[in-house]
Formats: sequence, structure tokens, C-alpha cells
Amino acid sequence: MADYTTLASVKRALGSGENADDALLTELIAQASRAIDRICAGVNHDNYFVRETLSDLVIQGRIASDGVLLCWPPKPIVESVSALAYRSSARENWITVDVTNVEINGYSVSFRGINGNGKVQVKISFTGGFNPLPDDLVNAATLLTVRLYKEVKTGLSDSIGVAELGMLQYTKALPERLVAMLKPYRRIVL
Repeated sequence: MADYTTLASVKRALGSGENADDALLTELIAQASRAIDRICAGVNHDNYFVRETLSDLVIQGRIASDGVLLCWPPKPIVESVSALAYRSSARENWITVDVTNVEINGYSVSFRGINGNGKVQVKISFTGGFNPLPDDLVNAATLLTVRLYKEVKTGLSDSIGVAELGMLQYTKALPERLVAMLKPYRRIVL
């Protein structure tokens, strides 16, 4: 599994040069990285942001009423498509399309000129993801790791304090800053 931040970045954010908690911080970096995968892409999308080439991946797609085949490969950005096929059901043979006519728009892939309408299975080979990771994504992973570390070390409960009395409050909800940094990367499939 890929980590979205480094031990050095987290230690800098904590203001710590000590090596005493390196094992714990390394575990928390992995947990924060997988949490960011889940927040942005949902379950079963480990390493969502890492650039990789995936072959013969079967995903769901649809054919719109105007004959456009649409699918959303599980990466935040699709760089290129090397093979694309579709079928209406598992009992049918795959119908291969010419990838030179495939259109890529962020993380969606489309192909015009299909007869039919409705949901289909799509088999796709493609390259997608980030290399290197965007700075704001690395910053989000660092922020979440620091948050997890502070929760472990201080034993904080869900909330502390009373707002009516003007006391400091703490909650385990994701920080606004983290939510804002991850918002552009949230996967939305129509």
C-alpha cells in the first residue's frame, strides 16, 4: 500500500525530531492514507491516488440515450486508455471499441456511436493516478496523521468542553480544513 505522506513530513508538523514514536507514526500514516482513499473514493479503492496501469479491469458503465458509452475508472484522473470493451450482461461476448476515438475527461471515459441504452459492464485497460501526488493531498494526509496521533497520545473522547460556558471544545469529526482540502478529489459518479 502506498502512503500519501512521509514520516519526515509528519514529524515536522508535530515539531518532533525524536525517533521514539516512529513505529506508531508509520502505522498512522498508513491508516490516514487509507482513510483518505475511503473519504474520496469509497470502499475497495486502496491506492486510489497512486499512478498505475491497470489491465482488464471490469467496472460498471452505461450507454446514454444518445449512444455514448460512459464509464468511470477507479482513479482520480485517467491519463490514457489502451483497451476498452463492453457488454450488456455476463452471458454476452465483449464488444471491443477503437480506443483512438475514446474521450477522456478527468476520471470519466466516453466513446460515441454505441447502439443501445442502459447499464453495461466495461472492461478497460488504462493508466491513471498522480505521480507525484499533489501538495495539498500530501498536506491533507499529514494533517490527518497528526490528528490521529494526537488522539492516540492524549486519549481524547468524542468531545471535551461546554460551548455555553465558553470552554474549548474538541470533536472527532474531520477538521474543516481537511474536508476542504479533499473536496476537489471526491469521486462523484453520475
